[in-house]
Amino acid sequence: MAWESHAVTIADKSAKEQTVKDALARLTSTAALCRAAGYSVDIVSCGGSGTFPFCIAQPGVTEVQIGGAIFSDVHYRDHCHLDMPPALTLLATVTSRPTATRIILDAGRKALPPDLAVPQALQLPALTTMKFSAEHLTLELAVASETPKIGDRVEFIVGYSDMTVFLHEEIVAHRKRTIEHVWPIAARGRLK
Repeated sequence: MAWESHAVTIADKSAKEQTVKDALARLTSTAALCRAAGYSVDIVSCGGSGTFPFCIAQPGVTEVQIGGAIFSDVHYRDHCHLDMPPALTLLATVTSRPTATRIILDAGRKALPPDLAVPQALQLPALTTMKFSAEHLTLELAVASETPKIGDRVEFIVGYSDMTVFLHEEIVAHRKRTIEHVWPIAARGRLK
């Protein structure tokens, strides 16, 4: 088993691919040496969220650990340089519009933590600031707007899925606005 952690944040695609290739050549040659010495090596596991696109193409690898990259959140797109459409968003409801530039929503740090990467608001005009409290998020628009209104929903690409998913009871899986599945979060509340 290996993890190419030294390649995770490499921005240049060719350099990242070569770094992963070199690392996995060492892993698979070690597995071959173990087999030649009489040891059973059925699983050769590698990868992580920042390297998996290059790991899946390497010969001798039998398992790739993709992790949170399946969601393509802001962190994995911006810091790990993965170019995939986002697959995990969160809907927050506008609870207050105290000024023409201020929007207050019902999703703060307990729903949409900004610690590793700040969530990205979709379909909103330009923002000047985002302020997170435990239960609320305050957005400041760069230019006054009447929308969104109280009760409207604002969709966010999650900042870092690894720190977001376990905060929720379920994931609602939908395709083209049709709900296909509701998946319970089995690990919710399991930290001890």
